[in-house]
Amino acid sequence: MVSVPNFGRYDIQYFNSKVNNIRCIKDHGSCHEQAFVSISDFSTSTIAKFCEERKLLELVEAIIKLTVRITVKHASSERSKINSKPNLWYKYNIKSPIKGSGTVLELSASEVHVLTAKHVVFNSEESKNTECWLYFDGNSCKEIIIKGLSESDSNISKDWCDFTCEIDEKEIEKLHQSLREYVQGLENLNRNKMKRHKKCIIVSHPHGCYKYVSMGICELDEDGYLTYEAPTCRGSSGGYIIPIGCRTEGVFIHSGSREVEGVSIGQSSGEVELYRPDTG
Repeated sequence: MVSVPNFGRYDIQYFNSKVNNIRCIKDHGSCHEQAFVSISDFSTSTIAKFCEERKLLELVEAIIKLTVRITVKHASSERSKINSKPNLWYKYNIKSPIKGSGTVLELSASEVHVLTAKHVVFNSEESKNTECWLYFDGNSCKEIIIKGLSESDSNISKDWCDFTCEIDEKEIEKLHQSLREYVQGLENLNRNKMKRHKKCIIVSHPHGCYKYVSMGICELDEDGYLTYEAPTCRGSSGGYIIPIGCRTEGVFIHSGSREVEGVSIGQSSGEVELYRPDTG
């Protein structure tokens, strides 16, 4: 797979864009149609079969439950002050309301922590103007909307942000169960070893629509970033990446993509320290 020298374009969806991800047709390099599937088709897909063979199905299904659609209704003026590095300015200088993806990875009695890309939710000002849609999976699903509170932690050079949201107490146990399944699934991920053609799986909300799962060849570069051919679209920024066969200790999320020699290559955030929730 060709290497990517730096961050590519962001994969955010502008809030007022009218796009249907079913009609989204793009060149995904070596990926075929079964490498980018909707949640409704996931259980019968080749991705699910691969996960079952590798004992990763529980992990992927847990991340699907924990993935949220993010809508940021206000862009902070602080974004425009990132002008010392052109590649950062290009990624962060966003002025319109946007949609992206994120994952619930920590919770307390009345709050959840959502991990996403820094260019999706930039600071506490934007967190307060953010909504996260849990279980936004299809017409038959009952989604839950939770509102952002503040930024908890972030890293602008590695492009990740952890922010808190307020949540109703009655939703906590359901998320606790998903987090238990997530932690159990991580144990199997650590046992997976692939000498060649390492892969990754990404869960996201392309174009701000229902969830999709994608899979493709993946590499961990010498700077500690993942590059991959797993398909992504606008709205996939912040989506959780499962690296299979790579030696990693933390979490990666989708940061952007670029065209290299006619192939669409994705790139992750920098590695985020893995928080292992108390599942007792």
